[in-house]
Amino acid sequence: MSDRAGTRGGAARRLAALRPSRFVGPLRLLTPLGRGVLATGVVATALSVRLNWLEFTQLAVVAFGLLLVALAWQVLPGAPSATIVLRQHRTIVGASPPVAVLAVEAGAVPMLFPRVVVPVGGRTVRLRLPFLRPFSRHDEVIELPVMPRGAHAVGPVSYEKTDPVGLMSRRHEMGGVLELLVSPQVTDLAVFAGGLANDLDGATSQQLSMSDLAFHALREYVPGDDLRHVHWRSSAKAGQLLVRQFHETRRGHVTVLLDGSRASYPRARDFELATSVATSVALRAVRDDFDTYLRCGAHLAHSRHPVAMTDAACRFALEDGDAYLAHAAEAAGSVAGTGLVVQVTGASRALVDLDMAAAQFGRGADWIVVRADSQGETAVRDSGPLRELSVPDLARLQDLMARGMR
Repeated sequence: MSDRAGTRGGAARRLAALRPSRFVGPLRLLTPLGRGVLATGVVATALSVRLNWLEFTQLAVVAFGLLLVALAWQVLPGAPSATIVLRQHRTIVGASPPVAVLAVEAGAVPMLFPRVVVPVGGRTVRLRLPFLRPFSRHDEVIELPVMPRGAHAVGPVSYEKTDPVGLMSRRHEMGGVLELLVSPQVTDLAVFAGGLANDLDGATSQQLSMSDLAFHALREYVPGDDLRHVHWRSSAKAGQLLVRQFHETRRGHVTVLLDGSRASYPRARDFELATSVATSVALRAVRDDFDTYLRCGAHLAHSRHPVAMTDAACRFALEDGDAYLAHAAEAAGSVAGTGLVVQVTGASRALVDLDMAAAQFGRGADWIVVRADSQGETAVRDSGPLRELSVPDLARLQDLMARGMR
């Protein structure tokens, strides 16, 4: 018996604890005006009972009647619906603001000049729509705010359903979430293709070979040379055997590594400049039909298509840790025999780290380091096997790349 009594007592306590939660929902729907009307109704009821005044009774009936109408307005079936369509899913920093089309369809209850909120990244677009009759539809063209580089979520659309008096309000979220990609500013590196010569196999390097496609010069024959490479006409004129010497060619691979460590950049805008530099180099390589590998942190693109490069650049972000060398090793393992490695970093990255990252690709690859330093000076300098370019702004990148590739 004691066990049964304890079980019943526990169930009763749990039931009692659950009862107040039934009233939490409607109370949360009350607006400040609704709370004032509710308080007025309670006070008027108490005074009517105590003083037996008809005026207070009428006031209480009106207050609670308005609250019941507001509650009925909220529970009526037929919720509104909305969809949002982006006219362009991709844009560039500094371009005209993107445009979206918002389609709102009312439910069984008319929408009284509804307020609609459209989240765009960390910002919001607030709209006041016209009166919508039950089951009517309205299309609204909205201009989204100018957003920085990144991948921004657009939606879901939220709507405050409010009764005619404004006593109760409930937020409805409608539609899905779309993605707006804002790519960095880039510059056209017209001279990049001239620095990396295209041929049937790929890009030429500065390494010399005795058997390849890119002709370099003639030299004297030494024992062991392949007689197929003897240039007989020149040998007859010179009176000695001369053989052709070639530039060693590789497959058309270009690897662009963007340093994503926060400690490498004294200023946040330097990372945005570095992102623009890395994307510009990757796009030039893609347009020259090179197989391009672009990476920053965990985000990468390995393709010959420009859209893949810009979409990946939208997601590049600074990280608190320093995994640059590990990411360089992963890139070297993914891209075998790359002809050019371009490392884009900030002013604070140590040169020894860049040399170690380049060494992951083998000493046969060409290396270029581009430092994005908005407060530095334009410079091209050789630091051992690495050629360093210091870029203070994107406009000077084209000239620096032309000097750096020679």
